[in-house]
Amino acid sequence: MSSNYPSPGTSLDDIVTFAEVARRGSLRQAGERLHLTTGAVSRRLDALEQRLGVRLLHRTTRSVSLTTAGSEYLADVLPAVEAISIASQRLSEHEGALSGEIRISLPVNYGRLHIAPCLPEFLNLHPNVSLDAVFNDSFSDIVGDGFDLAIRIGHLEDSRLVARRIATDQRIIAASPEYLDVHGIPRHPTDLLHHDCLHYTHFRGSQRWIFRKDGEQLSIPINGRFRANYGHALTLAAEQGLGIVQSSRAIIFDALKAGNLCEILTDWVLPEIGVYAVTPSRNGMPLRVQVLIDFLSQRLPDA
Repeated sequence: MSSNYPSPGTSLDDIVTFAEVARRGSLRQAGERLHLTTGAVSRRLDALEQRLGVRLLHRTTRSVSLTTAGSEYLADVLPAVEAISIASQRLSEHEGALSGEIRISLPVNYGRLHIAPCLPEFLNLHPNVSLDAVFNDSFSDIVGDGFDLAIRIGHLEDSRLVARRIATDQRIIAASPEYLDVHGIPRHPTDLLHHDCLHYTHFRGSQRWIFRKDGEQLSIPINGRFRANYGHALTLAAEQGLGIVQSSRAIIFDALKAGNLCEILTDWVLPEIGVYAVTPSRNGMPLRVQVLIDFLSQRLPDA
């Protein structure tokens, strides 16, 4: 089979379908995105492979993966597919109301507390826009997983992405009254060396908590019997006396108000953590995504 492409007669719809299948790793999910049946998706893929004379995908009943030729072809055609899609979207948006879907990745707790309550208002303001919101604390592959936008908290390392700081997450230290009664109240950050500290493993880097006061900065290595990649689990553990937790004030506000947790080391400040809107590219960003970012930047708390 020849690997020379593109081929005369190749359908743009077929290429778009192939790109969507490659992005989703599923014929069914690609069909849902494109409003096609799985059978229609399969026929488009068959037609494209026949025209090109090369197999692009390994397909089984359970999985879909790119062949070597398929990976090369996707890299060649994806920029053009995205450019055409964005051009069409921008034209329709400038001609009238915002329209189309935004696929957004959100951190679980912050998204639940701060972003989810805002989304109905945004949808009411823009009735022709739809949202596909995925709540996940993992740092997903924005491009590979087909996200238009991700909200991320903390240090960003992927230089290929474009990030805009839209809010600030204020951090505090807290423990239950029962824990403090048994183990004592830390009066200085170095006292944490002798306490069980509950660590959030999605904070990248070493297990250290940073404290600042009057120009002084301390980096305290912390240890404890419980670590987790889900902040709510750490909050529950702290409420039950398992240790000292570092968390967003907003996330543990109810526990503080109820007296289940007590803020400690209040004369020291923890570094503020940025909340970022992250997109694959600034160039060609759909207008509806830009409008959503502007909307969230006006609604989210800034410490």
